Amino acid sequence: MTSSRQPFSSPSLLAVIGTAALVLSSSNSTANAQGQPYDYTSEHVVARASAISKDFQSIGGFLAQQNGADRQNARALYQLGAYCQSFATLQLNTVLTEAIIQGATVTGTSESGATISGILHSDAFPGDATIEVMYLIPSDGITKICSVSGNPTPQYDQCFVTTGEITLPDGSTLGYTGYDLDNDTANGLSMQSMSSSISGAATQGYPRIGTFAAYYGTNKYADQFIQAAFDKVDTSLPNGNAEFTKFTQFGTNKFIDVATLTMSSWMHIIIKMQDAVEVCKSLPDGGKKVSEVPIWDNAVATYRGMGGAAGGTMGQLYHLANQYCAKFGTCQDGPGGTQGMAKANVKTYTHFNAGKRDLLDGKCDLAESSLDQAAVAMLIPLVQGLLYHAYELDLFKEQREVVQGEAAAFLHSVLPLVHSCSQGNAVMIYNQIKVGNGKMASFEAIKSSIEGQYECLGITCEDIGGVRDLSDPTTYQNRGFPCGAFNPGDTPSVGGGGDVIPDPAPIPVPAAPILVPTAPSPGQQPTPWPTQDEVPTSTPTDPPSSVYQLIEYDDATEDGVTYALAIGLPLLSVLAVAFVVFRTYMKKKDSGKEFDSGETDGASPDDETQDDLKVENLQGEML
Repeated sequence: MTSSRQPFSSPSLLAVIGTAALVLSSSNSTANAQGQPYDYTSEHVVARASAISKDFQSIGGFLAQQNGADRQNARALYQLGAYCQSFATLQLNTVLTEAIIQGATVTGTSESGATISGILHSDAFPGDATIEVMYLIPSDGITKICSVSGNPTPQYDQCFVTTGEITLPDGSTLGYTGYDLDNDTANGLSMQSMSSSISGAATQGYPRIGTFAAYYGTNKYADQFIQAAFDKVDTSLPNGNAEFTKFTQFGTNKFIDVATLTMSSWMHIIIKMQDAVEVCKSLPDGGKKVSEVPIWDNAVATYRGMGGAAGGTMGQLYHLANQYCAKFGTCQDGPGGTQGMAKANVKTYTHFNAGKRDLLDGKCDLAESSLDQAAVAMLIPLVQGLLYHAYELDLFKEQREVVQGEAAAFLHSVLPLVHSCSQGNAVMIYNQIKVGNGKMASFEAIKSSIEGQYECLGITCEDIGGVRDLSDPTTYQNRGFPCGAFNPGDTPSVGGGGDVIPDPAPIPVPAAPILVPTAPSPGQQPTPWPTQDEVPTSTPTDPPSSVYQLIEYDDATEDGVTYALAIGLPLLSVLAVAFVVFRTYMKKKDSGKEFDSGETDGASPDDETQDDLKVENLQGEML
């Protein structure tokens, strides 16, 4: 199913976040020391990426401990933050006589006696008695920043002294007293605020948040899912609910860990890019060229994440794409495309860079087109994650709660988009892998249902690839071929409730190239996601897909003939059989013979066969 995209609607209120006023150096696309072809290297982007990654990794680390105390630590970090945009609220000795703009650089003295730098977190005006100063990440790393708020082990060394002076850019000073490090230090960005940043009135006209809000019934869907998982309670939404009461902490912890990335961060990035486009549109004609685009840069930082400064592996969606390209053979290098950077990351950064260039040049519409294409590329690892964990649950019989929780997080990250293409297929996927149903998942049913929506979603079979056998990356797992390729030797899946299937044997990749739909050319727009008004109609009673059979649940004609045949023919067959059985019974009754006597009703032994033929003929006539 395809549909033409409606243009972005203008938001009801211009969304401009605080970082818009930051004065940043223009960060050009360049290769970094690790040889990655696309990267943003400005100090601000690197610092922000480090801070976001540290918060994400800290939440995941606490959840992995699987105990109540660390679960509460993870929740405090999720709600309050610890490292990203840490700022101090300082009570001034005298009120301001002049305004100080947001982003102005200031210096002060730390608890350890060192000079530390910060920037004004928000505008300050004459008459104000307080100012907010955001700490800058020191050169020796994110772990040295003043971090209090939701941090279970606060870092005070790089916080301002409780009583002291702040030096302004012009050299003047402002005295302050009574800075309470525990109560007057907060974070401008937390994972919860990231989840909620998509809920403001300013985003009402943004089409992608509209797709999710229309399905889940709220813009705050990500936070509601995550909070329900923390509380181990069921969600109460119009569609796509999760029954977390069916999970223990193992399933809910994994859901939270993945959903903060695939649900909160994913949409936050898209919203921030749209914010940057709206700022461009708001500038007067002739004055749209700018020297920096901090909101766009911050979106890239959130996508990118960092490894070195934050510790551990590289986080965020960038790392997620590299992780799943190795499982699906969609990386740039290595045997079977299982090593190196994900092709999805190459596409995403190509559009990030093009969008930034267009914003700097004041070409708002072209930047919005790059946003569209980046959003489609960012969808690729989410679909791969859904398919991979469905494969684990069904064919590997890896049905632990952690796997079910991870699968559910990917499910709820893509479900509204699938629903916008085909309601019936969305119902199929949801029922297969929703919370509590993971053990019943059928990989083929899920694969068939989502593959039929690739064109509508703007992705291709080549983008997604197939489930590789990592012991021999030149092969695919049994029934793990990409769409458009089929191996007749594949064993049908039992799905939920059947006999345990042994570990699937790898199938060699055919030497001939796999036929897949042609990928869009560099200048071609991706196939758009339809608006809510364009959604087709189907019902939760749509028939399930059989093995290897691609069923479009929404291909019914306007007069309902397809559904009438699908339901009516089996019903008429049953009635025909009942009629023949009843007639046979009446004949036996009339002849005084018992129905189960084993006799042939006084006729030849061929009479039963004749009755069978009558049923077949009646069915043939109906067809």
